[in-house]
Amino acid sequence: MTRAPEHPPITDHEQEPDSFEYLGGETPDSATAQALNLAHRAAEKFPELAKRYRNFAGPAAVASGALLVLAGVAVARRARRGQHPEQILEQITSAEIEQAATVSNRQNRVWRMIGRIARRRRAADEAAARR
Repeated sequence: MTRAPEHPPITDHEQEPDSFEYLGGETPDSATAQALNLAHRAAEKFPELAKRYRNFAGPAAVASGALLVLAGVAVARRARRGQHPEQILEQITSAEIEQAATVSNRQNRVWRMIGRIARRRRAADEAAARR
């Protein structure tokens, strides 16, 4: 196995190398950037959620990525329904953000209904083929 080259530690009087440059990858489009901004604002609206979903990065406590993902899903669901960003921020609740990871019951019912219809059609086709 190859080891990464070791660098001596940087002292206080030395400058850090410019290793934090942009290394590539895709930048989000404007719609995605707006949705991410809205998710951050929705997460900041509920400090009790931020306390519950916080991680410690050294001496600083930061909001967990899981909280931002949940807030992003909750915001995206409302945006798909056609709500404006201001409406979303006014009406979104902390319970909705926490429940964003669950699939709605209505969606489950629709898929069960589609499965039943498909089974009935297969059974009818098999019955017709036997005749």
